[in-house]
Amino acid sequence: MKRRRFGLMFWCALLFGGWLIGVSALGASSGVELQNLDFEEGENGWVSWGEGDLRPEYYGLLPSSGEQFLRLWNRSGWYQDFPTVPGRKYHVTARVGTAGSDALWGDAFGEVKVEWRKVSRDEDDGMVGLPVSVKFSCDQVLGRHSIRTDEWEWIVLPVVEAPEQATHGRIFCTIYTLGGKQGGGCALFDEITVEPIF
Repeated sequence: MKRRRFGLMFWCALLFGGWLIGVSALGASSGVELQNLDFEEGENGWVSWGEGDLRPEYYGLLPSSGEQFLRLWNRSGWYQDFPTVPGRKYHVTARVGTAGSDALWGDAFGEVKVEWRKVSRDEDDGMVGLPVSVKFSCDQVLGRHSIRTDEWEWIVLPVVEAPEQATHGRIFCTIYTLGGKQGGGCALFDEITVEPIF
């Protein structure tokens, strides 16, 4: 009886160990090696340009989760790369907002975007395929998601698929405006997610 129980425990442990290895391998091959998507680790993992900072609060608006969020203004952005393989699909979501006392206006809009890139010996990091994005602003403008001030809203990109020749994807949080009398305000970002679809 003891021998039978030991044998059963051995096979259960073996099967469970195999399952863990399979799950680990699946995670390792998922192509998503992004980090710090909630901005809790400062700028870690991100490349930035223009004007932006991390805030624990902005005109009364608190993070949608955690201790801080990304604020961008003028023509600015943060991006992060992740490895992929052609044909892999992803769900991409984000929490976005704008503060009522510094709301997006005029031509200004925020954007969450995925581009596909290719690294080769002949060129540096060229774009392949078409980018997919969701733009947001306070105005009802064709092609933009209209948001309310002083609250976080979920935006969901259409399912994105890595095209042929793509070696990695690039996720962007950006704000665009010509500035001056054309537009301005702030775009706020938190809780970015990039999840592979199997």
